[in-house]
Amino acid sequence: MERNLFLLVVLIAQCFGGDTFWFSYKSVTSNQILVEEEKNISPLVVPYNGKISRKCHVPIHTHIGETNLQKLNKNFDNILPCFYQSDTIVTSRSVISKNKSYDIVEVVIAPIRFIVDFKDDFANISILKKE
Repeated sequence: MERNLFLLVVLIAQCFGGDTFWFSYKSVTSNQILVEEEKNISPLVVPYNGKISRKCHVPIHTHIGETNLQKLNKNFDNILPCFYQSDTIVTSRSVISKNKSYDIVEVVIAPIRFIVDFKDDFANISILKKE
C-alpha cells in the first residue's frame, strides 16, 4: 500500500510538476574574444524544497523524443538571460606588457537550482532560493 502511494505521488509530480535542475555558467573574454566558456545544466538528484524567487518565460525549439535535459542544453542561449539576476560575479582586469595590452573579463553565474515546466513552444523557468 505504501509503495503504491509513493508511486502515485511520483507519477503526479512527473505529470504536473516541473523538473528540477542545477545551472551554472562561466565565460572569459580577452580583448572581446571569447576564450573560455562553461555551460552547465544537470538534473538535481536530491529533492529540494526551496522558495521560488522569480519566474521567467522563454520560447524554445524542441523535437519529439528529446529529454528535458536535451531541450535545455539545445536552448541554453535562450534561457541564459533568466539567470543574469542571480548570484553573478563580473571581474575585469587589464594586463599591460611591453607593447601589448589585454582586457580580460570574466562572468560567473554561481550554481543555482531551478524548476522548468515545458509547454508547447515555451518553457516556464522558476528560480529556487533557500527558505
